[in-house]
Amino acid sequence: MTDGKNRYVDLAVHCIGLDRKRPYARHNKRFYRPYRNYFASGKEHEEWDVMALAGYAGRGEANSHGGYMYYMTREGLDWLGGMLGIHIYDDEK
Repeated sequence: MTDGKNRYVDLAVHCIGLDRKRPYARHNKRFYRPYRNYFASGKEHEEWDVMALAGYAGRGEANSHGGYMYYMTREGLDWLGGMLGIHIYDDEK
């Protein structure tokens, strides 16, 4: 889905499962409905903290890997959709 040049985009894509399922097209526009919205980080989670400070991600509880559970916020989904040229739905946001 991405070319690997933007690590933040790559992390967000994986978080919502866009690396496993493709967006669908309707009226010449692309759409995606995430089937998940979480990422369990390890001890190295600086990139996720940067996205959380920007308002693109939220940080949940600590996990057993020495990191945290992160999720994309509505603002983050809009940012990612803009970067990829798709509209990303999220029923919970």
